[in-house]
Amino acid sequence: MTSTPPKNNCKLKSSHNSSGSPSIEKLSPDQDVFINPTDGLPSQHPTLPDGEVDSNSEPEVDPDSFDDLPTSIIVTNIHSEVFSNPQLKQEMEDLFRSFCDSATFQWLRSFRRLRVNYDNAVAAANARIKLHQYEFNKKTVITCYFAQPVTPVSNKNLQPPAPVKQFLISPPASPPAGWEPREENEPLVNHDLLAALASLTPGESHELHPQSEDQPAIVVHTAMLPEAAVESAVRPKLPIVQTKCPERA
Repeated sequence: MTSTPPKNNCKLKSSHNSSGSPSIEKLSPDQDVFINPTDGLPSQHPTLPDGEVDSNSEPEVDPDSFDDLPTSIIVTNIHSEVFSNPQLKQEMEDLFRSFCDSATFQWLRSFRRLRVNYDNAVAAANARIKLHQYEFNKKTVITCYFAQPVTPVSNKNLQPPAPVKQFLISPPASPPAGWEPREENEPLVNHDLLAALASLTPGESHELHPQSEDQPAIVVHTAMLPEAAVESAVRPKLPIVQTKCPERA
């Protein structure tokens, strides 16, 4: 008798305090996810398992699938005073460390942004939900977004192009509106014509088109060069000797 492993329903849900700002409380994994709809993001994380579905139809979620979730968030709209004040920096870092003590930070002063890196996706999702549109230091409202995950590739080298000929037509000097480049047709080779030329024998006549009632016949007579002309073409030419300049008195 085999036992069915428990299904991982790791969900997150945000809450608000009486002042309307999100409270800084950790969420348990068995709660649902509700992201602020004003930022245009979906109400649930796209790769987390769906909640509130029938237990008979709910697919099993592999815990290893959480490795593909983003573990970093980007914090924007940070006041410029935070970058120059070490105390405010420490307060903001402590704010994000409340979700995970091992969080690391990358301050991007030129962009007025902060990148927060967590060691697990659940902590990143908690920080994203709880600190989005959070009023910090009563001067600015920060926004939090998931950072785009970087998928490692096995081969980092560029692949060579496909070995095909590209018969491209050159664009005009002033392309008109709506002009798009297109591929030129491959050159046409008339193999029948090449075979007919190869079958011609020097010194014989060949009728290309027979005579009809209203058109004459077309006959090709191939000529052969005389032997003297062939020998003169093959024989090397004598060098031209320069005439000696006459002596001057």
